[in-house]
Amino acid sequence: MATTGVNAQPPAIDEEQYYHDAQLGAMWTASRSLIPVAAAFYGGIYFAFFYLQSLNSNGLWDPHGLTASKILGFLVMALPLAGLAVQVFVNRRLRRGYTLDFIVGGLANTLALLLATGFQIWSLTRLPFPPGYSGYAGVYIAFAAMNALALFLSAYWIFTLVMRAIRSYGFFRVDGGIGVSSHRLAENFRANLDGFGAYSIFFVLVQIFSWYIYFILH
Repeated sequence: MATTGVNAQPPAIDEEQYYHDAQLGAMWTASRSLIPVAAAFYGGIYFAFFYLQSLNSNGLWDPHGLTASKILGFLVMALPLAGLAVQVFVNRRLRRGYTLDFIVGGLANTLALLLATGFQIWSLTRLPFPPGYSGYAGVYIAFAAMNALALFLSAYWIFTLVMRAIRSYGFFRVDGGIGVSSHRLAENFRANLDGFGAYSIFFVLVQIFSWYIYFILH
C-alpha cells in the first residue's frame, strides 16, 4: 500500500534527466535570444540608413548615385538563401535517419556562407567611393564589416554541427542516426540544430532586406 499523509515520500528525481532537460531549455533560450541581439545590431544600422537618407543634409546622402558592386551584393544575398534552402531539405532528411545527406548539405551550406563572407569582404575593396564620402558610403561600410563577421560566425556554427555529426556517425548508426536517436547527446545535437535553423531564417531575411535597401531603395 502506498504511503500517504505526512509520512509520504516525494518521488525520486532523475538528476541526469533533470540537468539534461535544463540544458536543452538553456540551449533553446540562448539560440533564440541571439535573434533579438542580432536584430539590435542590424536595426541600429538600418536606423542610421533611413535617418540619414530622410535628412539628406546638403544633398550629401548619395550625391552621385554611387553604390557598392551590385553583383557582389546580389551574391552576398543569394548564397545564404541557397544555403538555407539546402539546409532545410537535409535537416528533414536527417530526421528520417539520413545522416550522410545532412553532412553533405551542411558542408554545402558552410561553403555558401564562407563564399558570401569572401564576397562581402571583397566588396569593401572595390568601393567606388572612400569612407565618409557620403551618408550612403558611411552606413554601407559599417553594414558590410559587421555583416562579413556575422556570415563567418554563421558558417562556423553550422560547420561545428557537421563535425559533430561526422564524429558521432558510427556511434549513432546502430540507433538509426543522430537525427532519430533518443540518446541525450543526439537530443542535444538536434536542439542546437533547431536553434541554428531558427536563426538562419531570420538571418536570410536580413540579407534580403539589406540587399533591397542598399542596392534597390538607396
